[in-house]
Amino acid sequence: MAQKIMKKRLLGALGFLAVILAGCSTSLTTNKTTYHPTALTAVIKGDAKTKQVTYQVADHAKHQVAVNAGTYFFQVPAAPTDQKVTVTAGHQHKTVTVKATKSLANYQTFAKQYNQMVIGSYLPSKAQKQLQTAQKTQAQTKQKLAALAKRDPAAAATVAKQQQAAAQKLQGQLATAKRQAKDQLLPTTAKNGIHNLISTKDTVVRANVQDKHLMGLALIVPTKQMKTKTGQRHFGTTFALLGSTLKANPQYVIKKFEKVLKDAKSNSSSTKTKTIRSNNIRFNTGFSTDHLYIYMTK
Repeated sequence: MAQKIMKKRLLGALGFLAVILAGCSTSLTTNKTTYHPTALTAVIKGDAKTKQVTYQVADHAKHQVAVNAGTYFFQVPAAPTDQKVTVTAGHQHKTVTVKATKSLANYQTFAKQYNQMVIGSYLPSKAQKQLQTAQKTQAQTKQKLAALAKRDPAAAATVAKQQQAAAQKLQGQLATAKRQAKDQLLPTTAKNGIHNLISTKDTVVRANVQDKHLMGLALIVPTKQMKTKTGQRHFGTTFALLGSTLKANPQYVIKKFEKVLKDAKSNSSSTKTKTIRSNNIRFNTGFSTDHLYIYMTK
């Protein structure tokens, strides 16, 4: 009887020791304690002796990533406030901080301004000038018409009728331009996270949006398209419109990109990255084996 009791105690002790040793064998490290986002995200890396690790950003949902050859990594989108990230492997936890970054703009404001310029680019040049003039002189035109109505109501009625006809024609041209540009317009609202907002065979516009803040943009172009005149034109137009909406100087930036574009034609496998600054906007450029990436951040 005593032997049975001793055996049970020994087995229990060995089982408890196995649990302790199992816990000790689960190591977890992060290569930094503080991370600063580059491009659209911060990349968290580390080592772990488990098949997967779990991470949680603030009080958001938990996510799991695989551990390959003892190493793991995951990305946390940049945000306007510091973010605490908890990494868990077994019973071990590590907490790191992803530092805040400045937003480019309010997303809805940016999308509205960008879309207006895209639609405007599809208008005939004469209609573009008429629209610009109408927007600039709208208040002045109303004042002149009101003053004319006091002096000569009949003449004012004629002028008003002419203005209405011109406005209707312009509205028709705007509607046509909007239909032509529909695949190149940004959605008026965007969910939190990183999403492709525009996706065509020539260009992809990807954005990181956090709580209505536009944190960063990526313009992605297949390098094979950069070797064609059509692809170059679509890239140049999209890039110029994005830069203009951000109040950067696209002519200056494109000039700086000339060498980068030459590299894209001669060596599509180039991974060299350059940073260009305009109006406090950072333009970072890099290549994968088959794509050109331009990241726009502050």
